[in-house]
Amino acid sequence: MKGWMIAAAGVVLVVLIALAGAYLIAGGEGIVQGNRVAVVSISGVIAMESESGLFAEGATTPESVKSQIEHALEDDSVKAILLEVNSPGGSAVASDEIAEMVKEARKKKPVVAWLGEWATSGAYYVASAADYIVASPATVTGSVGVIFILPEYSELMRKLGVNMTVIKAGEHKDFARGYRPLTEEEEEMLQSVVDEIYDVFVREVAENRNLSPEYVRASIASGSVFSASRAKELGLVDEIGTKERALEKAAELGGIEGKPEEVRYRRKTLFSELFAGAMQNFGYGFAKGVVEAYSEYGELRASG
Repeated sequence: MKGWMIAAAGVVLVVLIALAGAYLIAGGEGIVQGNRVAVVSISGVIAMESESGLFAEGATTPESVKSQIEHALEDDSVKAILLEVNSPGGSAVASDEIAEMVKEARKKKPVVAWLGEWATSGAYYVASAADYIVASPATVTGSVGVIFILPEYSELMRKLGVNMTVIKAGEHKDFARGYRPLTEEEEEMLQSVVDEIYDVFVREVAENRNLSPEYVRASIASGSVFSASRAKELGLVDEIGTKERALEKAAELGGIEGKPEEVRYRRKTLFSELFAGAMQNFGYGFAKGVVEAYSEYGELRASG
């Protein structure tokens, strides 16, 4: 009896391991049925690349968002996408790239943005590209503007007795290095760059929100932040509500009846990749063995 129980436990363990492997192979999604809304996270600072290291803080990058959106577009069970935005913004270039991805995604599936605690600057830039925006009642949003900060420590160096020897080719090659003040011409040069980026920001928000650039520039794009209610008055968001409400709206736009199923796509760890690969091979061999054993057993019974 004891041997039988051990054997049975072994079979159960084998089946559970095979199922775990299948679960990892499917990206942790399991068996999919029904209509779903894919949740794409826009959290932390928006940057071109994420920091590395044990204690590095997470960042949203174009690469990480692209992976999530591609999964959502390729998944036939997903009828809409929900952007879960909780970010103070960050890189103008990265924000623009992500916003363009959202625009492209809208051509295939509706996109709703839900604004969490923060959705400012580049994060709002991204959210504005969605079909519809729902803001939490406590959301802080806006900060439509551009800033470029350069530290300048020449006075400190002078007090410390530190001298710099600079060998350069090109009049402005050493600008913005911090060891000397900017010249008037260099300040004008940087201001011109900032103004151009600002114009792009204003134009994109105006187009995405169906507002005039003049209105955005005069009423919104001062760099100010707004409460959810004020943002709705200004036309920055469409509705004030919970994330649940945002999911309902995404389901509505996606033609989903009833409560939608929520799905997320997460990057696999090295362990899960290796484990999934091993379980895939094991699961295949296990299933093949069962089928062959069943076929042999069936043939023996037929001929007996």
